[in-house]
Amino acid sequence: MSDLNTNVSLIALGLAEVREGTEITAGGVVRMAEGIVQSWRSPIRWSYGSGDNEVSGISTIAEMFKPRRFEDGSVDSKFLPAMYRAIAYNFLLGEDEFTNSDKMQFKRAWQIAAAKMAGVAVEFVDADILRNGKRAKVRAVEVPAAVAFDLYEIDGSTPTPAGKVLEADVKRSLKRSKKKADEAAVRSMAEETPIECVGGKIDGLAVPSVSSISERLAAYAVDAGMMPSKGSRNKSANADKFRASVTFVSKCLDEVLGDSDEAKFAGCDELDKELRGLAERIAAYFAM
Repeated sequence: MSDLNTNVSLIALGLAEVREGTEITAGGVVRMAEGIVQSWRSPIRWSYGSGDNEVSGISTIAEMFKPRRFEDGSVDSKFLPAMYRAIAYNFLLGEDEFTNSDKMQFKRAWQIAAAKMAGVAVEFVDADILRNGKRAKVRAVEVPAAVAFDLYEIDGSTPTPAGKVLEADVKRSLKRSKKKADEAAVRSMAEETPIECVGGKIDGLAVPSVSSISERLAAYAVDAGMMPSKGSRNKSANADKFRASVTFVSKCLDEVLGDSDEAKFAGCDELDKELRGLAERIAAYFAM
């Protein structure tokens, strides 16, 4: 496989932070996104199988979530796992595999990077955060408020609750500066307000975390043709049953985790084992 060690520092460092599982996890996703941007078009050799049955090719990180198809039009389901292995080998100094959790965090980073490459005003910045009463500096995604929030209703003129908060903030800033602006200018300044996506709240407004901004930015990658929409996954005849099952499991977990004494079941070692396996599968789903 090709030697792509020029960005090992960012991708490997970011994944190390993610794996540490502390408040810097989000910063690790952002570092990976920076490394992905820098290596967006670097060629990577991937392969699966062996001997006469080996299938291989050269692709880029930019292409990894765009399904590879055989001549008959069917999707090559082994391509994406092969790309993950190739990226682990090239960027993690010879490691062979990502865990399912690694894949989920890498995909979040990829979606952020893809949106930036698609022309969205995504910046990578140092942010000060307060966690457990302590200040910490982390890498963060910064985007305009119009990307971070739905600021206006579908009619385009009525501010949403988020739009009202941002417009009020702009008006206060203008007042302090003894400046005036018409409604169109206030709206433009509200839309362009830079938002560091580190969670928490601004004037009661919930700020996106790195995971939620990644999901919002994924829409831009879909629109740019870099990845398929999630809606394309739900064509199975079992989709409705699956959704109903997820709803039921979520309800049961709420009962167990809540303060109510009316939980219909309690955990046990065997159940815990199955739930851990389910968590791994869910992580793998979000890495697809």
